[in-house]
Amino acid sequence: MDSKDILLLKTLYEEKNITHTAKRLFISQPAITDRLKRLETEFGTTLFIRQPRGIRFTSAGELVYQYCLRTEKGYQEVRSTLSDLETHPGGTLAIGCSNVFAKYHMPRLLSQFQKACPEIQIHLQSGFTHNLYRDFLQGKFQVCIVRGDHNWTEERKFLWQDALCLFSRDPVDLDRLPEYPYIHYVTDPLLQDVLDDWWYSHYQEAPRTTIVTDAMDTAMKMVQQGLGFTLLSQSCGQDTPDIRPIPLTSRDGSPLMRKTWLYYRRDYRLVSSVKAFVDFMESKY
Repeated sequence: MDSKDILLLKTLYEEKNITHTAKRLFISQPAITDRLKRLETEFGTTLFIRQPRGIRFTSAGELVYQYCLRTEKGYQEVRSTLSDLETHPGGTLAIGCSNVFAKYHMPRLLSQFQKACPEIQIHLQSGFTHNLYRDFLQGKFQVCIVRGDHNWTEERKFLWQDALCLFSRDPVDLDRLPEYPYIHYVTDPLLQDVLDDWWYSHYQEAPRTTIVTDAMDTAMKMVQQGLGFTLLSQSCGQDTPDIRPIPLTSRDGSPLMRKTWLYYRRDYRLVSSVKAFVDFMESKY
């Protein structure tokens, strides 16, 4: 049974006459008779009673007719919903987001996005870039906001860049930095490689690590108490305006920057929630 059969049964039910049905549908009467016989064979029961001046549906035929009405209604509802997705996107959206961007940018962005697209249910997970990007590749997230460049061959959008800085409550002599106590924030391995490259391009000895923490806020609170210096993104100083960040520079004097990208797949437009979020982020950056 297909859409043509549904149209035939609906028309036949309204006309109660094969001749009139044939005229409305521009189909020959023998063709209609053959299709009706095929439907009865398919359902294994008598659907119609032939009368001298027309046709009457049996109880089984009435049941099949009601099924046709429900099927057509469901089809129209799906079409209406599909056409509405462009203006009223819905569904779920799984986002992986690096810690810094999640803390200092996503609260504002998600608040605005949910006002614009209230039917989308958002699932956000923050963490280290290398873990999030791995999970994104494995399909856990539909979009991924992470720092650093990755060997991604599909779609991505540059969002912003953040300077890497030294934070210290007390003045420090950069030439003697290895002598000062270092508060080591256990960060993403990719970022740690950047910081290590910077450190050993300037100093021969390792930093004098006195405190190790896996929380940015803890590192900054230690700095506020004068327990040492730490190396973090400039954004991390937003909560401590009393501490002036010192931008890190490479050997040629250029600032050390960390880029943040939005990664997503090429077929993102096929999922209304993903398309809505990507379009929203493009309007903001």
